Amino acid sequence: MSRSGPEAMSQALVALLKAIMLDMDLAITTYLESLDEKRRQAENARLESEQRQSEAVKAITRALGGIAAGDLTTRLEDGLAPEFDQLKADFNHTAAALARTLSSVAQSADSIGSSSEEVGRAADDLSRRTEHQAMRLEQTAAALNQITGSVKRAADGASQAAAKVVSTREEARHSGEIVGNAVRAISEIAKSSQEISQIIGVIDEIAFQTNLLALNAGVEAARAGDAGRGFAVVAQEVRALAQRSADAAKEIKTLIATSSAQVEQGVKLMAETGDVSERIIDSVVEIDELVAGIASSSREQSLGLSDINTAVSEMDQGTQQNAAMVEQTTAAVHSLRSEAATLAEGVSAFVLDSAPRAKAKAAASQTGRPARGQPVYATAGATALAVRTETSEWEEF
Repeated sequence: MSRSGPEAMSQALVALLKAIMLDMDLAITTYLESLDEKRRQAENARLESEQRQSEAVKAITRALGGIAAGDLTTRLEDGLAPEFDQLKADFNHTAAALARTLSSVAQSADSIGSSSEEVGRAADDLSRRTEHQAMRLEQTAAALNQITGSVKRAADGASQAAAKVVSTREEARHSGEIVGNAVRAISEIAKSSQEISQIIGVIDEIAFQTNLLALNAGVEAARAGDAGRGFAVVAQEVRALAQRSADAAKEIKTLIATSSAQVEQGVKLMAETGDVSERIIDSVVEIDELVAGIASSSREQSLGLSDINTAVSEMDQGTQQNAAMVEQTTAAVHSLRSEAATLAEGVSAFVLDSAPRAKAKAAASQTGRPARGQPVYATAGATALAVRTETSEWEEF
């Protein structure tokens, strides 16, 4: 009994352990089978997800390939898994926004091309007119320089003439003084001639009295006979001398009378010369005033022409600068036109929905105003454009 009890208990424990082990084995087997089932389900789900992702990637790859090839009408079609609906919507919305943006860029490129062509023609015409104006201004400036030089030389000549006139006036006054002195000197000569005539008259009277005395002495010597013969010879010589003195006095008187007449005529002529000199002096004074006025006017004209010449030179410089700026503008317009052509050529490589663009251009050509929602163009000798970007759509995306 004592042995059977522990053995029975041991057997019971062994049986219990076997039962527990069997239960644990069953539980582990069941758990492992459940885990394998879940693993198979997860693997199937993963494979299905990878299949859906692969199909989505292939669809997106095809769509991106179409867009990369320039076909902006490419869209993701139906057939993708529902979890890719948002991706499909976003992709299609992005492609549509990109197509609208490039369509707007194409319209802007067309407008830039036409506007730049018009601006180019206007710039070319402005360049030609500016060059012509610059040439005319240069010619005008050269002519004004010549005129200014001529007027300046005339002003200098007038100033020199004024100085000469002043000198001539002083010389004329000095000549008048000399003529006055000559008139006074000739008057004194005439007065002296009259005094000499009076003295010659006295000499003539003395000669006449001497002749009478010599005649009386000869008569008395003849009465004395031989005793008065020597005295008679002396009386005869004295009478001859008295006669010669009388003859010389008459000749001198005649010469003095002629000289007096000539002196009187000279006095008249010198008086007339003095009057003429006075009139010449008055005329020289008037000429001096006129020449001074001409010199002053010439100086004012020279200063005015200098100011005009300076202004024309500044205008010429401004016109030259404008011409250079016009040349730069023309080059920029031609470059812009080339860039617009390049842009249009680049945009033309894309496939776009041309209906809205054609409709907008037709509406703009009919009304003269751009259609709503399209770029605004303005060309009237200048260019202005506004490219409408799809900002709101991109922000929405």
